[in-house]
Amino acid sequence: MKTPTRWFGLLLACLLLAGCTWQPEPAPQSEQPDLPLAQVSATPGLALPAPLCPGPQPVLFMDRNVYQPPSLPEPPARQPFCEPVFGACMLRVTDRTRDLAPGDASAGLKNEYSRVQSFNADGSRILVRGLDATWYLYDAQSLTPLALLPLSSEPRWDAADPNLIYYALDTSLMVFDLRTGQSNRLRDFAADLPGHNPVMVWTRYEGSPSYDTRYWGLMAENEDWLPTAFLVYDRVENQVTVRDLRGMPEVREDIDHVAISPLGTYFLASFDLACDRGQLGSDAHPCGLMVYNRDLSNGRGLLRIVGHGDTALDAQGREVWVYQDIDTDHIAMLDLESGAITPLWPIDFSHTPIGLHFSGRASNRPGWVLVSTYSGGYPTAFTWMDNQVFAVELTAGGRVLRIAHTQSIVDESQEHDYWAEPQASVNQDFTRILFTSNWGRSGSETVEMYLIELPAGWADSLP
Repeated sequence: MKTPTRWFGLLLACLLLAGCTWQPEPAPQSEQPDLPLAQVSATPGLALPAPLCPGPQPVLFMDRNVYQPPSLPEPPARQPFCEPVFGACMLRVTDRTRDLAPGDASAGLKNEYSRVQSFNADGSRILVRGLDATWYLYDAQSLTPLALLPLSSEPRWDAADPNLIYYALDTSLMVFDLRTGQSNRLRDFAADLPGHNPVMVWTRYEGSPSYDTRYWGLMAENEDWLPTAFLVYDRVENQVTVRDLRGMPEVREDIDHVAISPLGTYFLASFDLACDRGQLGSDAHPCGLMVYNRDLSNGRGLLRIVGHGDTALDAQGREVWVYQDIDTDHIAMLDLESGAITPLWPIDFSHTPIGLHFSGRASNRPGWVLVSTYSGGYPTAFTWMDNQVFAVELTAGGRVLRIAHTQSIVDESQEHDYWAEPQASVNQDFTRILFTSNWGRSGSETVEMYLIELPAGWADSLP
């Protein structure tokens, strides 16, 4: 356990060397102007943001000792500070008292989800969610809000054009252009689903397209919000592949979400219906985690029950699913081609429940995923992974990089605390991390989005 003397030493070193500042009371800030509803003056091809904390970088922690989270007041918005335990440079990006547009009843602001890329193609913009399903555009350099965007469900950045955002609207895939403030319909999938009477075609919140945003794994739902079909959309060729589910009684149980793999090779469906112990799903009788070829053929079960996870690439470029293995209580990796499972790190549930989320969104840093945890005995840590953000190398016995405590209380008896789950996500280069925290305000929904900055090339310098 870290001693108070070591805490103070790390904080002092961070302040002196990395140029971070910590202010216990919020500094006065100028009022933000009312945000425009649709249009924003976007500049394509902006340079990557300058470092938040210039100067020597903090020590990188790779041990698995138990460090208690520090007691800190909520930091002021948009002022860098050093996390006193691990020395990470971080700041609060959002300000729920000033950033919300008039009429937005959201109690807080957050990054959408661990499995969703919040940064645009060149890293110059960030997409932020208001809890009332409103969507804000932030500048990634100044970290200030630019606009309230007229988007619907599941906004996803284009992989190449920093000004394009795709989103789901009923049965259509739409694209919004920041340069014009206008939306266009790419395809209405209702025409591809005769007799289905769909009301929504989407991933059901948690899915993302392939890394290049060419391939999309989607599902259609009817007016009872039950799935009737799987779809794979090739955006480049404007072609749709459909698999009809209406004759399969198993899918009358809801499907939690669907997704496509990073390279677009596989379609993944997470069934709420778990398989019996010792059994896996089949093409005719799906359950648990089902994986299909891109043409939606050859359905095969790879896990009998699905915990939180995300797709990623390992260091060899293989498409994998990194997840909480419910049957073995491990962080584990599943090879989507072979079905081979690699246990990475055990999860110790002997003290408290621990919730985990995974982010494999770092397309330019294969071989690593980001993990964030909650409900781990806050304010007392019992295990090394309690209430933290850390990176895990995708190999057995691989390295772990400890990054920051989240300061978020998630009480399972408080419905509002769902929004306080950190659900950390990472940018393409694995140098900027976003997570959500209520900073100790359980049950309030008054959450904010935080940013952590890692040194460029950190993974190459690890021992």
